[in-house]
Amino acid sequence: MTFHPWTTEFKKSVAKIGLESTSLIYGAPEQLPRFVHDLEALELIYGPPDEILTYGHFRSYQRWMSSVAIKQDVFLGAEMGLGKTAASLYAIVQMLNSGFISSVLIVAPLKVAEETWAAEIAKWDFARHLTYRIVTGTDAERRAALRHEAVITIINRENLVWLQQTLGVRRWKFDCLIYDEASRLKSGRKRSKPKARADGTMPPKKLTEFGILRRMRFTFKRVIELSGTPSPNGLIDLWGPIFMIDLGKRLGTSMTAYKKRWFREPNRFSQSTKVEPFDHSEKEIMSKIGDIFFSLKEEDYLKLPPMIPVDHKVKLSADEMKRYKNFEAEMAIDVAVHGKEPEFIEAVNQGVLTGKLLQFANGSLYREDKSSVRIHDHKLDILESIMEEAMGQPVLVAYSFQFDKDAIKKRFPYVRIYGDSKSDMRDWNAGKIRMLLTHPASAGHGLNFQHGSSIAVWYGLTWSLELYRQFIKRLHRSGQKASKVFLHRIITEGTMDETVLAALLARGATQDSITDAVRVRLEQEWEYEMAYKRMAA
Repeated sequence: MTFHPWTTEFKKSVAKIGLESTSLIYGAPEQLPRFVHDLEALELIYGPPDEILTYGHFRSYQRWMSSVAIKQDVFLGAEMGLGKTAASLYAIVQMLNSGFISSVLIVAPLKVAEETWAAEIAKWDFARHLTYRIVTGTDAERRAALRHEAVITIINRENLVWLQQTLGVRRWKFDCLIYDEASRLKSGRKRSKPKARADGTMPPKKLTEFGILRRMRFTFKRVIELSGTPSPNGLIDLWGPIFMIDLGKRLGTSMTAYKKRWFREPNRFSQSTKVEPFDHSEKEIMSKIGDIFFSLKEEDYLKLPPMIPVDHKVKLSADEMKRYKNFEAEMAIDVAVHGKEPEFIEAVNQGVLTGKLLQFANGSLYREDKSSVRIHDHKLDILESIMEEAMGQPVLVAYSFQFDKDAIKKRFPYVRIYGDSKSDMRDWNAGKIRMLLTHPASAGHGLNFQHGSSIAVWYGLTWSLELYRQFIKRLHRSGQKASKVFLHRIITEGTMDETVLAALLARGATQDSITDAVRVRLEQEWEYEMAYKRMAA
């Protein structure tokens, strides 16, 4: 079951069923539907969960995660599908019951904040009594949510700065923080880098979400960080999440000091700013954080169907490849615009050129006015063959650029764009959508698509290992009933596509090396009991 608590559809539905005598979601005081945390109202509209589960349904590793979170501040790097949300909820309930905490702040990606946490609270009997408020939407809707008392406040990361500015220090009552997808803290930057105004002056720097949490860290008695991809770029990503737990005790009090101690300075003659760790760094860093950072991998606990990567190689014509290579070398290209004179497109630096080459590989190029010009349709042809081979089975497709989305919509009129309808997830899992098209940034974290299909397609790859793995795990996760999950990747030969794929595979190997160093394996029930007793000792 999926909740959509801040949609217009929800608000109208609540009003229609006559629940106007209690508290306010929005609107005039004389029209008072029940508040969003009321499960009765939600279930009258969307229906109850298919099954209400108990603590007895927990697997041993979920009980272990809960026990760790109850005992200490922790960074749980558990892969997607291992039930870390439910484990965190159980820890919350136990700490509330004991009086250790009284008010919980959950920070999560937008879709996860609006849908996943509410659905999990409804699904587990030990959590269904919890009151919560979802602080997303417009300014007016966020303020309306804050007017209601609730034990749990759920907010998307983009609104965290707004929350602190709105509440101030005196009204900030949260004493427990759960940060869902803690890899977002990796920059460790307290203040944002402002862009110059039109007149050339620089606006003042503003606090980032990391800066806000660092400022308010003294209020939290317990910090629980969750992530399925804890270090997508390697060791450099660990300082921010670890600092938020121990305030610099293990890895130092600043990112600058962290880099200076464990990383080589970038070559000043190179355009790259990437820093590389010393040979001894990984062992030293992991030994320092092994008591608060734990990795759990699905292969140790879940029997998932095999995931079969299928690479479809796009071959450019000789003329197209010649134009691509010239563009790569000269950083400029002439393109034919329908009904007009050929237009000159230029990449002003290597970074822009990289993006332009990926656009070319996908089939179009953006012009200066943000419109696009079509170069080829090879990827569309490959996608069409994948759809034919699927023989009516639903297919989940990830795109990169807006022109990809437009071209796919034109070629496949039956496509559904994820986010266009509030029933997308329900319809997908019910098998009603033949092709669901999504950008990986909008369908990456915490969304359960595994009931609708076992076929995923990367139409255009992303540089982000986090988004890459998160998208794959929408289908390849617990609850997938198919005997195999197919991951189709459409790659244009001899182009930047191949560079991106190689980079993703290399980054994946780096992250696996890091998480293996703090990997927790609890293969038998007695191992969990022994681990719990060691922690309690």
